[in-house]
Order: sequence, then C-alpha cells, then structure tokens
Amino acid sequence: MEKMIKKYAKLLLEALRVRDKKYLFIQLPSFLESFKTILLDEAKSYDLDDVYVYEVDVFKKHELLSYLDQENINKHPMFDGSIFNKYAKLDAAFLFIQSMVPNLMDDIEPAKIQATTKHFRSTQKYFRDLYEAGKLNWCIAGVPNEYWASKGLNISLEELWNIMFKVCLVDDDNDPYACWNKKLEQMEKRCQVLNDYHFKYLNYTNDLGTDLTIYLPDKHVWCSGYGLNGEICNLPTEEIFTSPDYAKTKGIVYSTKPLFYNNILIENFYLKFVDGKVVDYKAESGEDVLKTIIESDDNSAFLGECALVSYDSPINETGVIFKETLYDENASCHLALGRGFCECLSDVDDDIMKFGVNVSDVHVDFMIGDASLKITGVTDKDEEVIIMENGNLVI
Repeated sequence: MEKMIKKYAKLLLEALRVRDKKYLFIQLPSFLESFKTILLDEAKSYDLDDVYVYEVDVFKKHELLSYLDQENINKHPMFDGSIFNKYAKLDAAFLFIQSMVPNLMDDIEPAKIQATTKHFRSTQKYFRDLYEAGKLNWCIAGVPNEYWASKGLNISLEELWNIMFKVCLVDDDNDPYACWNKKLEQMEKRCQVLNDYHFKYLNYTNDLGTDLTIYLPDKHVWCSGYGLNGEICNLPTEEIFTSPDYAKTKGIVYSTKPLFYNNILIENFYLKFVDGKVVDYKAESGEDVLKTIIESDDNSAFLGECALVSYDSPINETGVIFKETLYDENASCHLALGRGFCECLSDVDDDIMKFGVNVSDVHVDFMIGDASLKITGVTDKDEEVIIMENGNLVI
C-alpha cells in the first residue's frame, strides 16, 4: 500500500508540472500527516527553492465557526488566506488536497459558512485573479481518510485507497502520468470534433423531466483536463467542458446525484432558468444551502460551465457516491453555477463577460447525468447533431 501511495504522490507532482517551478504550495487537512510526509519526500526529487504546506485543521475551523460571530471570524488568522498571494507572486505551483469529513458542518448555519468563504477569498485577491485567469499551475486531488471511508462511505480505508488508485490509473506496472497524458490526448481529439461543429446551443432532456437549452458563446471552446500551462488540473478527470452564454439558458434541469457543498448535503433538487438566471428551485434536503449558493452574489444564479461525462465513466462504474464533488462530477454530466472559464474562449481579454462567459465569486458543480440523458447540439448552420444518447457520448 505504501508503495502505491508514493506512486500516487509522485503522479500529483508530475501532473502539476512541478519540474517547471521553483516553488510549491500544498494545501491539505492537518490530519493527513502521513501523506504529507510522503508528498514532501517525493518533492525532494525536484529542484525546488521552497515548499510551503498550508495545513487546515477542519475540526478547529468547525469549533471557531460554532462560537465566533462573523466580525470575529473575519479577524481570526485561520480565515486569513493572504499567504496564497505571497506564493502566487513567486509563480508557485498550487496543489490542493481534498479529504472529506462527513457531516462536520451540519450544525453550522449555511449563511455563516458562505460569508466566511467569501471573506477568506477576499484575502486572496492576487492569488485568485491569477488562478481564475489560468496563469498559475494548479491541481486538485483527493486523499482518503478514516472518517470519509468508514463514516461517509461505509467501507474500509484500504478499500477507498484502492478505488482511488483505480480511477487515477495508478497500479504496480504502469507509469500513471504517461497513462493520463495518453487519455487526455484522446479527450483533446474529442474536444476538437466538438469545436469543429460550432454549436449555437445544446438541448438536454431525460426521464426525470430535464428539458434545458444552453446557448454557447460565438467564441466558445471545448476543453479537457489540461490547464493553460499544460498541468492536469483535476485528478481524476473524465470531463470535456465549456462555458455557456450565461444570459441565455432556459428551461428546467433535475439533479441526478447528491451535491455536498461545504460538507452539507443538497439532494434531489431542480433549477428553472429564464434568460440565463435561476428563477425557481426546490430541494428535498439542503434547500437553504442551495439558496446561499444561488444568492451568493449578483451572478451566482447564472451558469458558468457545462460538462460532458459519459454515464459509463470509470468513476461512475465504481458504483460509489463519493460525497466529494471532485469525484462525483467526473462520474456524471454536470453544470456549474457561478464563474466560467477564460480558457473556454478562443479570443479572450480581461472582460470575459462581454463574450458571454459568467464572472462570479463562486463555482459550484452539480450533477445532471443519468442513463436516460440525451443531448442534441444545433450548429451555426442549424444542423442537429446528437452528442449524447442513453447517457453516453456518441460523438
């Protein structure tokens, strides 16, 4: 197991293209001490001037959110992210390690979590400007923990590790980074096919009642998992995505998998759009959390992403609901409320909204794919092209 974990850690650093950098910034939960040690040991093989580890004590964070008011939360050093700006100025590579703790924040008011997240991001402005413009190398990946495995998924820690190794193409006999590059080359070819169609809009339908039309900007581009600097931004990744014209989406869409936002469950919900904006919504659970997302800022009720993932993706075939968006979004077609992507435009400057791509402080993915999903694209020549049928890509 330790050999495989070391191989996984090496994959993350290679995917991030740390070899091109002098500085590495690692964010991870403080309870991942053993993985941190392995990761730092692997980082020694690169010619780095500095490795900074930003450890997050999620249990202390919960405690502070429990008893501090917002004014004092905003003053507390735990919620000051200005160190990100320092390393962004050094052109560091940023590795973000996710490791979910089930139900940790269930007793915290969603509005308080949202306000705290907004404050924390406000302290990172220099970093966030570069991050959102694709000017930094970054990668988001997961690492199992006992809470996530046993309490969240009712499996052993070893079982969760083995599932992650499988979906991340890590095994005893291969070079996982080479495998990912080969896979992404194939995904890039599919992106080019989609780009060549020059779709005006996409229509989504399924047996749950989804009937949604998403218009695309004239200069839209389909992308895969590579960042603008050649790094692999998510591990694992199964999606091909673009950003829609934020002001034109219309219709209704139903979720097909639970959404865990700040470790709080939102389940069985729908969103109704008029002129690009969510005008009606309902959820069986977590509706108050969904409300905080939609009302987070002036543009958080508009879409920033539409992503294509086949129903038979390797992650979906595990049969696991990971309760972590990094994995669940790569098991299903998904959309995202909030910020869109500059890399999804063929011609871009600082004002991406003038091209139709949304700008927001949030980006929240939610899953809409199932075995009945059909997506039809209409080209700029008014030709209809079936992109997805019975949940799977056919293009």
